Amino acid sequence: MYNLCHLILISSIFSLILYPTTSAFARPSLPLLDSVGSSRDRDSQSKYNDEGNGDEEYNEIMSDVKRILVTGANSGIGLALTKQLVADYGCHVYLGSRDAIRGASAVDEVKKFSGRDDRVELLTIDVSSESSVRAAAASLSHKLGTSGNNNGNDKLYAIVNNAGTGIAHGSPISVILDTNVRGPRRVVDNFLPLLDPNDGRIVNVGSGAGPMFVSDILVDPREKSRYVGPMDNNEIEEGISRVMNLNDDYAAYAGSKALLACYTMSLAREHPNLSISILTPGYIKTNMTRGYGATKTPSEGTVALRKCLFDDLGGMSGYFWGSDGLRSPLHYLRNPGDPEYNGEAPTF
Repeated sequence: MYNLCHLILISSIFSLILYPTTSAFARPSLPLLDSVGSSRDRDSQSKYNDEGNGDEEYNEIMSDVKRILVTGANSGIGLALTKQLVADYGCHVYLGSRDAIRGASAVDEVKKFSGRDDRVELLTIDVSSESSVRAAAASLSHKLGTSGNNNGNDKLYAIVNNAGTGIAHGSPISVILDTNVRGPRRVVDNFLPLLDPNDGRIVNVGSGAGPMFVSDILVDPREKSRYVGPMDNNEIEEGISRVMNLNDDYAAYAGSKALLACYTMSLAREHPNLSISILTPGYIKTNMTRGYGATKTPSEGTVALRKCLFDDLGGMSGYFWGSDGLRSPLHYLRNPGDPEYNGEAPTF
């Protein structure tokens, strides 16, 4: 079985994953973190406030603001991404948190970091609870319908399924699989009507553990083949049951991320007008990896996230992206610095 020793071995492998510089893929459309405080949107707002220009011009700018839901955003990579989206990109972020007190504290932190009080809102949401997700979607639907911009017909630009559990969290196997696999599905099912039907994006935060599940844990070539293509809901549920039967914490986490990739591919096939991606942020120091040797900060784990949110992906919906923003395979772990995956079909 894949016990704690195995997990420590896996963490040592992950520690070899080097986080590349943002300039490795960034284009001028993606501001770097050192541009905090100088985004075009905030400059524009200052101009209108200082020069006293009319509300119509300012409202026109506000109507172009990208509205993004980020789940699990009260800490770690989700919080780091939210800070960047507000400060560097001028987005309006709905900060998802299952704990309202921690969420409110995170909202205050984002406001202080960005210098903006009007671009981040708390949305209480527990992705492991259908009733919580449904209530959160109803609340956000009300906000979007009555916010006053776009004639009361705002749409989400993107959904970032970042909430997850496993490894150092000590969560039961059933909770790991439910949160990491069914959780994003609950969010998409309930929030999809709020997403821009033509330009919307869905970004699922996966892990390098997903490809390692396929390469290192699965043995049967037929099983490996199942995990490099789309799975419908019934197949996903069958996969959850099979991973449960392994009765191993690490296998549950890795398997949940492999299944999330299969769900992402299926979602992309069902919604061809949307841009849908899954990615690994890299081996980042968060509460999930505490004690396992991760050294990179959460703000260093958003390269692929920002690419999938803002870059023209050339119609490559349903793809898996490495922490360096390059396409990566689902059947083995590709490290930053390795050649980009060319999409060649695997053989097992």
